[in-house]
Amino acid sequence: MYGDTGVIGVEIRNTGSTGVAISAARLLSDGVTVVNDETYDVVGTVGPGSTMQFTFTVKADVADGIYYPAFYLDMRDGGSFRYHIPVQVSDSQIWVSIQNAPETFPADSEDTVILSVGNPRENTVNGVTIIPTGIGFTSTPKAVFLGNLPADMVRSASFNITASQATDLTFIISYRNGINQHNETLTLPVVVGRRTVDPEMVINNIEIARNGPSIDLTGDVTNAGLKDAYSVQVTVGSPAQAIAPYPVYVVGRLEPDDFSSFEITCRAEGASSVPLIVQYKDATGKTYEETVTVSLTDTQSPSQGNTGIQSGAGSTSPWNGPGGESMSGSSEGGSARVPILEIALVIIGGVVVAIAWRKGYFAKIRKRPPG
Repeated sequence: MYGDTGVIGVEIRNTGSTGVAISAARLLSDGVTVVNDETYDVVGTVGPGSTMQFTFTVKADVADGIYYPAFYLDMRDGGSFRYHIPVQVSDSQIWVSIQNAPETFPADSEDTVILSVGNPRENTVNGVTIIPTGIGFTSTPKAVFLGNLPADMVRSASFNITASQATDLTFIISYRNGINQHNETLTLPVVVGRRTVDPEMVINNIEIARNGPSIDLTGDVTNAGLKDAYSVQVTVGSPAQAIAPYPVYVVGRLEPDDFSSFEITCRAEGASSVPLIVQYKDATGKTYEETVTVSLTDTQSPSQGNTGIQSGAGSTSPWNGPGGESMSGSSEGGSARVPILEIALVIIGGVVVAIAWRKGYFAKIRKRPPG
């Protein structure tokens, strides 16, 4: 990579039968910079069948490309030896991307973020480590060590992130290219809020009925989200007091677009409204709570055994007829009256006539002589 320092090693062997005296060894380059160009100004003699190593440090302060520095040996008895060594310079960085991450992080709820790390270089990079940094979140694990990453290979790293506030989650990816340390960063904006796919409870069809000092609340709870809701239960909050027989109604699991009926019994002396509370959990076990305020001004009250009559002026129960007149024995004010007694007498008279006809009484009467 540009700016990296590399090492070029050269080994020579004397295959002759006599020693070879070497005055100096150098690496000559018009591209990469040779850092230790004077290290081998004095060398010595290489005996028959012996070897000698030379190490040169070079710095890649040039553009991408292939360069050919020359290894040069200056013989003491005259003559020289020259050999060109190809050196490739590539500034390609390792590739890092977000493989999987939620668009929204629910507050204090654990979510998974997966990173992909790829090596587009022609050589292996070493010691690949990923560390998440920032404020307003916790991470498990604190770091992931991937180790060696060969050329053209991709590896993944998974982090469980719990965010408490909107923040920037910055991943620091460190690795070594040869002896050179490198760092890459990748920032993921963390948006805290509710997900559109999360379970979402909707309460409707609420009916209220008084039974003495107690109040019966019935209705339907629907999961309007796109994921299952677990451990769904319905109850009431202060100033209402949940009482038997239904202080808490446990629904259990609700799939998306599914609903369940519920019934709650409570007391709320002097209150004009009560909070209806729905508690549920998502797939990760996080608990949610939603509250709906229910007005008690249209509470139904039992009247002569009929709980279908609503209290409150101008209200009409499904059991009521036109004009608010009750279809039971009498209305509250007694202004309208269905002739129940007359209907009963007519029914009894009809039964007597039917019995008399079957026993032939009418025929006997017709055959009875006049006078």
